[in-house]
Amino acid sequence: MNKQAVTYFILGISVILISTPLGYSLVKIVYRNKSLAEEYVPILNGFIYSLMLVGILVFSIGVITFIKNKD
Repeated sequence: MNKQAVTYFILGISVILISTPLGYSLVKIVYRNKSLAEEYVPILNGFIYSLMLVGILVFSIGVITFIKNKD
């Protein structure tokens, strides 16, 4: 198996798995001095889903790299 494809697989899965705690941290960093009474959950979900999307895209790059170098 290609080393680069395995790297993308592992990186993509790890980003997907840590997307929730990373999302909490990013919301705290970006909106540090703001009052987010009602908007906290939708903003947090947006951060989490965007991080999951990044993980899926990195994982798919690994799949494409694996298929491309399979020959």
